[in-house]
Amino acid sequence: LSQNSSDIPLERHISHLLFSVPIPKPGGQAILVPLSTMNDPMALVMPPLKDLPLVDLSFNRLFAALDVPTVVTIVLGFLALEKKVILMSRRQSLVLDCCELLKSLLFPFDLCAPYVPHLTQAFMSCLDFPGAIFVGIYDDEQENGLARIVRANI
Repeated sequence: LSQNSSDIPLERHISHLLFSVPIPKPGGQAILVPLSTMNDPMALVMPPLKDLPLVDLSFNRLFAALDVPTVVTIVLGFLALEKKVILMSRRQSLVLDCCELLKSLLFPFDLCAPYVPHLTQAFMSCLDFPGAIFVGIYDDEQENGLARIVRANI
């Protein structure tokens, strides 16, 4: 890539990344890609296949919101009993983060059920699914909001 970013259009840089830079092998060496706008090259790395899943979130957030027995109940209930898991919070980012963190705790198993980390009223019929389902609901505290409707029907 050029040392002066104004010489080459952005599309050319993207084309170079997509067609010229190889994809790293799982657990292999990092591939360094020099970028004209950065002092250090960008490192592309793939984790080993049998490594824990990468989650760019802190588990402190999950365990600050839920205690350990509740987390264990959710994970085991979902894995072994194929129950519906519905997470609700008044903080939207907390719902999304907790859903992703709980999903990562299923490792080495894959999630084979519908997963909707941000359920909206338009897709509320997902809750009628007969098997296991994993959803997150933001409680906006509205009188006719999704969280109140779901609480009333549980």
